[in-house]
Amino acid sequence: MSTSSSTLPERDRDRLERVQSLAQAGVPALAQLIDELGDASWAVRRAVVAALAAAAPLGMPLLVESLRGARDNEAKIAGLVDALSATGNPIDELLLELASADNVAVICDAAQILGRRESLRGIPRLQELTRHADDNVALAAIEALGRIGGKEVLETLLLLAESRNFFRTFPSIDILGRSGDSRALPVLLSLASDPLYGSEAVRALGRLGDPNAVPALLSQLTRASGGLVTAIARALVAIHETLEQRFGTGSAVERLLSSSEQVSEFRQRLALALKRADVAEQLALSQVLSWIGETSSVPFLLGLLRAAPAVAQDAATSLKRLGALAEPQLIAALRSGTSEERRLLVPLLGGKLSARDSLLACLDDEDPTVRALSCDALARTSDPAAVPAIFALLSETDTRVAQAALAAIQTLGSDETRRLALAAASSGDARLRRAALRIIGYFGYPEGLDELLAASHSGDEKLREAALAGLPFIDDPRAQSELLRAAQHESSRTRTFALRALGHTSGEPAVLERLHSALRDNDAWVRYYACQALGRLHDDSATDEIALLLEDAFGQVRVAAVEALAHLRGERAFEILTGALSADDADLNRAALLALGLSKRAQALPRLLRAFASPEAATRLVALSALAESGLPDALPPIARGTRDADEGVRVAATGFLAARSDLAATNELIALLLDAPLEQALIRALAKPAPDRCQAIAAALEHADDTSAAALVASLARMQSEESLATIRSALTSSNDATRRAAAAALLALSDTDSALALERAALSDPDAEVRRICSASLVR
Repeated sequence: MSTSSSTLPERDRDRLERVQSLAQAGVPALAQLIDELGDASWAVRRAVVAALAAAAPLGMPLLVESLRGARDNEAKIAGLVDALSATGNPIDELLLELASADNVAVICDAAQILGRRESLRGIPRLQELTRHADDNVALAAIEALGRIGGKEVLETLLLLAESRNFFRTFPSIDILGRSGDSRALPVLLSLASDPLYGSEAVRALGRLGDPNAVPALLSQLTRASGGLVTAIARALVAIHETLEQRFGTGSAVERLLSSSEQVSEFRQRLALALKRADVAEQLALSQVLSWIGETSSVPFLLGLLRAAPAVAQDAATSLKRLGALAEPQLIAALRSGTSEERRLLVPLLGGKLSARDSLLACLDDEDPTVRALSCDALARTSDPAAVPAIFALLSETDTRVAQAALAAIQTLGSDETRRLALAAASSGDARLRRAALRIIGYFGYPEGLDELLAASHSGDEKLREAALAGLPFIDDPRAQSELLRAAQHESSRTRTFALRALGHTSGEPAVLERLHSALRDNDAWVRYYACQALGRLHDDSATDEIALLLEDAFGQVRVAAVEALAHLRGERAFEILTGALSADDADLNRAALLALGLSKRAQALPRLLRAFASPEAATRLVALSALAESGLPDALPPIARGTRDADEGVRVAATGFLAARSDLAATNELIALLLDAPLEQALIRALAKPAPDRCQAIAAALEHADDTSAAALVASLARMQSEESLATIRSALTSSNDATRRAAAAALLALSDTDSALALERAALSDPDAEVRRICSASLVR
């Protein structure tokens, strides 16, 4: 992070200038620069480190020797380690010599630098240092090897972990867990049963994320107590999360847990651990309890609804996962629960007819959030019997509740809704009357026309708005006549309501004439809605009049004019839109770009491509949206290029647009992008969206994929979670490509695909690739 020199104290600014001067002096000034590492200012020390790292190769021996000799100043030592770690100069030979020093502290620094530089040449010496008599040296070497990684390093770490030498084994466990390499699994499983290393090995198994660890963890859970129970729970959750991230589902962990014969014992130990657990541990324990899938878990989860907010929300999610098993107890808890508990419980019972009476009782809860949530939950039951009780909330002063009640009634409908709305349309309660008018308009009740007409003449502007909004949906000439009258009302707000409503009519000549006239209204919002209505009605005769508003004094009117022109299909409208791209108004330019995309005309493509080359990310993003909206075949390559844009927003949007397309060309573009960047999760998720011929295209790409690419392609198939994608993964298990079979085997095991069990067992015994046999051998254990 940079620090502006203007924000620094004057002394620091002077020192920074001195550092810059010394850096420019080159190698002769390096000794003085090194002395500056003792400066009290962090900004100065950071500048010195950067200068030392950038020094010429001839100066590197001096830095190394200074590190060897300057052992009395921690700031200097730290600065030299940082500089030598960051330099681009080749210094491996110097560091290897330093790693043979007599001073163990110097050796530790040399090991740290080799690790931070990820020096492959340093591996043999670091491996030797893991056997050093001094434990601190061994620890530094192990941590350095962990930074470097690789097959050779992993084998060394496995041996160290198996040695049961505390100062070698303990740090090796942590690194093996973070390695992501399943070859660490047997050693970690062995250590998990060791009383000395068990908890740390269990945590490492969680970080490793290999589902083949689950049976052993569950076996250990039956014997575990105290903190080891929570460690196992957190490890199971971590494995579940890894599988979800990689394959879109962690169901393998859930199935292994719920199908165990020792489920009751698991529940008892997990429930007991809840009493002493902190927040993070409670989160893990509640998730694992929900995976057990027994009604006996529900009381413990309900108890967590009174815990910290994060735990309570997670417990609610766990209860939802239990589904029908938890329903009777959830209904009982809803009746007796507090408002805080009801906030969490009501959404879980939405759409459940068995909970209707309890949800109706929640309409009287003192918490408006509970009342609003209950309206939504009752709407999802599709039971119109709830309408009368919900209707009473239409006059609520709390806007959230009133709007939720209105939405629920509009969802449920029924003859009772008609009767209540017609009766309330003449109510003395203004809120209730407005809501009733909206319901009449929403359903188009012809019997309510007289009430709508009467309200449209009211002195209450809000009442007039509600009435006018409903008139377009009543099939009666009087409704349109009233809208035409209101479009000339003295109140500009009322005129806007009327014009917006006219846009939803059939567009008869009288309507179009009134809308044309409104384009010249003295109120900007009236002009705005007139543009919108004419565009919605596709009135090409208004093209030139709307074009005049591109010069309007108000920005919203100019944008509305562009949007209206986008809905017109004449050549003149397209010509005007193209010209708007040259306007000085940036918002107008971008609106015109979107409009050109909506036009779906091939002649718009050159303009869109030119905008997509803009140096401004905002313009590129709008042009990208227009290209996607155009649906033109030639728009596909630039959309694909957008996934590599310098701006993250453009990259995310481009990936989303590609994923939304279902044509084979888009699939091939996504595959090509993923092969170039196989670790890009957004691309994996995009390719996972089902589309015609997508599975076949992925299968073809798998025939020549390497390990990393095959894993990404198979992950996309797994995330589709369809019969076709699963069949494609099964077929990949017989591929001639070793990498494809490895990826397929890992996916089928993670998905717990029972139909593939026989194929996995066969591959475990006879596949020509040792890694495939090792992966599949886990199916024999299960």
